[in-house]
Amino acid sequence: MKDKKYTSIRLEVTSGCNLKCKYCHNSEYINRKDDMTTDEILTLVSETKKVYDINKILLTGGEPLVNKDIILIIKHISELGIKADMVTNATLLTKSLAKELEEAGLKRIRISIDTVTDENSLRDGTITENLWKKAEWIAKNTGIEVCIHTVCNPSNADKLFDVYQKVCAIGASRWRVFDIGFQGGALKNIDFEGYYEKMMDSCVKILNHYIENHLEDKLDIEINNIFRTIMLKAKPSNVDCMEMLDKRLKYSPCDYVADHQISVRSDGTATLCQYFHNTIFDFKGNNFDIKKTLENKHLNPEYVILMKDLSYCSKCKYCLVCNSGCRARANFLTGDITEADPGACFICRKVIEDIIPILPRNTREAYMECINPNGLEPKYNIDDLRQIMKEKGLTDDRI
Repeated sequence: MKDKKYTSIRLEVTSGCNLKCKYCHNSEYINRKDDMTTDEILTLVSETKKVYDINKILLTGGEPLVNKDIILIIKHISELGIKADMVTNATLLTKSLAKELEEAGLKRIRISIDTVTDENSLRDGTITENLWKKAEWIAKNTGIEVCIHTVCNPSNADKLFDVYQKVCAIGASRWRVFDIGFQGGALKNIDFEGYYEKMMDSCVKILNHYIENHLEDKLDIEINNIFRTIMLKAKPSNVDCMEMLDKRLKYSPCDYVADHQISVRSDGTATLCQYFHNTIFDFKGNNFDIKKTLENKHLNPEYVILMKDLSYCSKCKYCLVCNSGCRARANFLTGDITEADPGACFICRKVIEDIIPILPRNTREAYMECINPNGLEPKYNIDDLRQIMKEKGLTDDRI
């Protein structure tokens, strides 16, 4: 196995949270009794920096603002020359605290907002209007970059265009849209009937407006597995598709996460990402000796698999553009971490049919250059996806 080149840490600075979001994927790690102390967090950051060229740390939780030492932690990160980034539900955020965060060195704040109004909100305890006002104030009155994080879910999938317009209106510089994770509360409280169809329809509407109005210099957008603003600058490389594919098969399906980002839980253990709960590294158990921790790592399937190990995805014509979707979603929906991701199969088809045609010519050409004409079609279609989700109890009896 090749050495990892970790450059960032997704760091849960607390498991404490002041909300109980109905779809929380991280419910297993909320309000625990075994969180790292502040000194342990600072040690983890310092020692990891000695071994890897860490240039960014995303502070999360739980809710990071629950940690009473959050300012101290951010200062420590900044003094090490690491970019401090934070995702927050913003309910505890005030103007004075925002200024303290800026002075401590926070460079980017990611505020979680899923809707324009509180109607059908799954984030109990939030007043959406207040969150938008806070985000706008920070964008206009501090040097902190404002990013809005939106979890696409069945209650807002057909309203994403309204959220997009609000993001533009308040002056945020980035908007990230995440697919809801098949973990925790989402499996108990959400009906996924028609979810992916609505999501893709909204994306088409958003991108038509975004591209027609040339907003790429004002707002950076990333919609998981569907679109990134950087795609608009893509150009054909004239590199043979099979040559690119041969290289890609040698890396993890989750290339960035597996090779560049460590996801550290509040208890001092690390997993591949927030959607996998198997411990790979036990930093706290090894007394934050990074080299010892790495030597004693657990070679879980999600950590060691390569794209070539995915028997179907590696042969799919869209392997290079789909990247096999989400391994956690594939594992949940099919029971096999190496199986094709039914959700990604549907999304990929819709991207080809509905998204690519509205993109600039250079992007279309670069995208099509990555498609293997002799490859397999996506394994699952929309009927397969509906049936699988029904069998998993994620939808009602209406198909």
